[in-house]
Amino acid sequence: MSHTPEALRCVLKASLTLVARQCYNARMQQKSDKAYPLPITRALGAAVKLCGGEDGAACHDAVLQLADALTYYLGAVAVAQYSQALYLEQAEADPTLNRSLRSLRRVLPGQWLGWTARGLAATPNGTVEGLARWYEERQAGEVAQAYAELRRVMVERLAYAGEYGPQERVSPRLLLELVDQYRIRRGKSQPDALSPDTNLQVGCSLLKGLQALLESADFLPEYQLYAPQQRQMLMGQKATTPMPPIPVPVGAEASVLFYPPGEMPDYTKRPNLQAERQPLFPLDPLLIYTRCEECDRYRAAALREVISGVPSYLGLDPDCRHAIQPPLLNEGV
Repeated sequence: MSHTPEALRCVLKASLTLVARQCYNARMQQKSDKAYPLPITRALGAAVKLCGGEDGAACHDAVLQLADALTYYLGAVAVAQYSQALYLEQAEADPTLNRSLRSLRRVLPGQWLGWTARGLAATPNGTVEGLARWYEERQAGEVAQAYAELRRVMVERLAYAGEYGPQERVSPRLLLELVDQYRIRRGKSQPDALSPDTNLQVGCSLLKGLQALLESADFLPEYQLYAPQQRQMLMGQKATTPMPPIPVPVGAEASVLFYPPGEMPDYTKRPNLQAERQPLFPLDPLLIYTRCEECDRYRAAALREVISGVPSYLGLDPDCRHAIQPPLLNEGV
């Protein structure tokens, strides 16, 4: 069978596209093998896998779930640092942050982002070294490109005219806040406002930006999440505690902590990872590790709402986006 020059160009273009996609997928997979904290690692692996295919909707949704996992994780860490600093009398209370931490009727991604920004601002030299600086530090490259592409789609396809304008360099904070604005605009638009090709384009571009963002956070792989043998509440016992009391879940495994198994948290010590690897602090009740009844497995989960003092959570595993309400002990604590 003979081919016209135009047909040969099409075949060559298709072959090059396939090779480029395979190379891109291999590069993404290599990056995704890094041991980031549990919710991020699993969400990243799922996004890389799904964006390697042709299903734009699946890629798009998986990348937004990755952005969610990172948002929830950073919010929990920022609040934990802030709460620990208050407990040790190393930081001044932030009334705005405290009010927000008591408003848990329904916790939206924007509220998590607010916790991150204010919590890190209150603890610029917090326990996770480099986190506060990294969150506000502007970057060029794929982080800025992801921001630009997402904003272009928002302006051209979703009638966005908000306060997030063009930027040459973009911080992790700006990119995650724009993702939140994108989600809001998308929710107000028709389901078919973006074509499958545009969904795939947005997903792949944002995935590269989030990958680069994680790559720039060289401290993140140092801090792993573990399910401990005994649960400790996040906020300590002092009057400065910003959050309302929440009943303690049944089971020692119903928590995600920032320290190795078998070690107990000590709120009075700063960890020394180079020496004896002192424990850091728990991230609950904002992030927990608990059993999902629908999955019949233990999952990492983020706080979704608190009604009458009883919390419910959202599963963060890619195959578990269920509403989870852990069994409670000592109700009314």
